[in-house]
Amino acid sequence: MVDNTPPSGEGAQLIEVRTAAVPHVVPTLRTIVADIAMRQDFDLDAVEDLRMAVDEACSMLLPSASDGHLNCVFSWKDGRIEVTVSVLSDSPDHDDETGLSWQLLTALATSARRSVTPADGGYLSRVELIRESEAARP
Repeated sequence: MVDNTPPSGEGAQLIEVRTAAVPHVVPTLRTIVADIAMRQDFDLDAVEDLRMAVDEACSMLLPSASDGHLNCVFSWKDGRIEVTVSVLSDSPDHDDETGLSWQLLTALATSARRSVTPADGGYLSRVELIRESEAARP
């Protein structure tokens, strides 16, 4: 299996969820990120932005999950939350990063990145999100 752990640094908290790549699990992932954000004292708008960002990332990747699994890694420390959503796919192709979903995703996160790398006879398609609280920004 491919290491999906985001680069969070020393002392970061981490939750990794491996689940079926089906739409009805997305609300659970949204709830996890909202809980983390609330515990990190993010304001309510940022909490909702993170919920929607996780939803968008999952929606982008679910259709290409070739093995029926979706991995989601949440890590956080000092007002910074990182979320990595990934699936194994049969093709290296992915949606255009100028599309509406990608535009929405980048508006909701402090930063977002999409990558596709060869893995396990297929391709690991990954969306990485970072959201920082307003209080954590310099």
